[in-house]
Amino acid sequence: MSKVKLLIPLVILVLSLIVQAAPLSLNQLKTRVNKRQNNLDLLDYPSIFQNIDELSMLEKDLSNNLDIDAAKKQQEFDEKLTATYLMTFESLKIETRAIWIDNIYLANINSKNDVTKMMEWLSSLNFNLILPDVYNQGQSIYPSKIVPQHYKYKSLYKGDLLADMVEEAHRLGMEIHPLVVLFGLDSEMELFFDDLTVFDRDIDGNYLNIYGQAFLSPASPVIRERLISVLKEIATYDVDGIHLDYVRFSTGFGYGEIISNIFENFYGVRPKDISPTSSLNKCYQEFKTQFVSSFVDRATREIRSINPRLIVSAAVASPYDWGKYDLAQDHKHWLNNRFIHSLILMSYSLYAELFTEVISKDYNYIQNKAFTLPGMGLYNWDGKEYVRQIEASHDLPFTGQASFSAVHLKGNKETFLKEGPYREQATLTIRYPQKAATLILQDLALRLKLTAAISGLNQETISNWETKLNQAALGITHLSLRPWPERDLKEGNAAEKTAVLTVIKNLDNLIEEACTLGRASQRVTLEINRARSLLEMYKHFSSSYSYTPISYN
Repeated sequence: MSKVKLLIPLVILVLSLIVQAAPLSLNQLKTRVNKRQNNLDLLDYPSIFQNIDELSMLEKDLSNNLDIDAAKKQQEFDEKLTATYLMTFESLKIETRAIWIDNIYLANINSKNDVTKMMEWLSSLNFNLILPDVYNQGQSIYPSKIVPQHYKYKSLYKGDLLADMVEEAHRLGMEIHPLVVLFGLDSEMELFFDDLTVFDRDIDGNYLNIYGQAFLSPASPVIRERLISVLKEIATYDVDGIHLDYVRFSTGFGYGEIISNIFENFYGVRPKDISPTSSLNKCYQEFKTQFVSSFVDRATREIRSINPRLIVSAAVASPYDWGKYDLAQDHKHWLNNRFIHSLILMSYSLYAELFTEVISKDYNYIQNKAFTLPGMGLYNWDGKEYVRQIEASHDLPFTGQASFSAVHLKGNKETFLKEGPYREQATLTIRYPQKAATLILQDLALRLKLTAAISGLNQETISNWETKLNQAALGITHLSLRPWPERDLKEGNAAEKTAVLTVIKNLDNLIEEACTLGRASQRVTLEINRARSLLEMYKHFSSSYSYTPISYN
């Protein structure tokens, strides 16, 4: 028994050391600092190098066993190494930092004071866009005149939770885009049992998918009208946008009674009876997808009829092929037809390298036809991977990212975020993309000046590029563009497009010139492309409009 008792504290000590271990070695840190210098990251290099010197001394003491209190010295080394590591993540000044607040997190909100604490916490982490779940399982968290209110908020919360979240977010300078769960149901299915035809089914007639979820049919007129009414009701609040979620079929579904009847009336066969070799398979895929696409189109129009300044976004499958072929969610079709302002990619990946691969492909197919943010699944990993994925999005021409979700923002993720890439506040890019593009170029001009000692550029070259970048920024500022997002998304404007193309051509010339800048070339090109991506969006929405049909090859 005595031996067992002695092992317990030893095991606890070992686990403690594992938990507190630094995220990388000192040599890896040195390599990383060199890489970030070559990338012209704006960091506190004097403090970083001072810490590295102190870490080298500590490492030497530990390797020589010169300190009798080695455990304490190791802890000091690991803590300083971790702190210095986080200092090597640049905190961008111009980016959208969105966070989803799901219904699980909101279940802990019982009072206005809780709302205040939640919003102050998110603001302290320098998020600037909040996506709270305000309608799910067929019920609202606010006192709705259209749908039942969740019992918890009706009986326990004193006041209007949505109104309180809007007030607190705005008080702290954050935008709020309420999230609406559309066709997916995790529970509370009995609310719809009076008419089972509103449920979708798989090919075997099952109501539940492999995750135990039911899906309402996107083809049901009753469900579509109900959801449109909810969206319009939320739009009457002083919100800044509305975020659509579960705007899709479930994998293997699309065989419910309503959609099957409609298809049979058109084509004389029920979807489940279509032969695998029949040409009707392609036809049915297009038919099914049209219900999702047309809903997104109508949702945006109906929301904007209440308040034209609202930004409509959607959480979409990433990579794109998953959404199109498994979920009937062809968001490329939405982009081509200007159905929506913004996409937030559910690009939830286990590690940064895969995240980069996925969002790079998405960036290429989206072609800047909407404001796009890559989304990160916080439930997948720890703080180290969190900051790595934020940095991965920084290394591509996106102007922000989204985190899923607040309920998973715990442990070292919060510390790594606040001491790493979100340690400074950032200017939101989703509301005023024209202004954001201007600021990005001005920031790049300042970056070249501040990194003169590490860029390898002489003063004459830096001054020359400062002038060019500030002139390009001024050109963007002087563009006479219709307001975003208030513009009619499908209304072209030839003069606007011509003006935008002129500025884009100027940026393309700068990108071509940047290849002569040596180590600075990559960062200069990236930042110009970041600004350019926002102008490409304006180009798309100012082009003449013609409908592009859904196509499955």
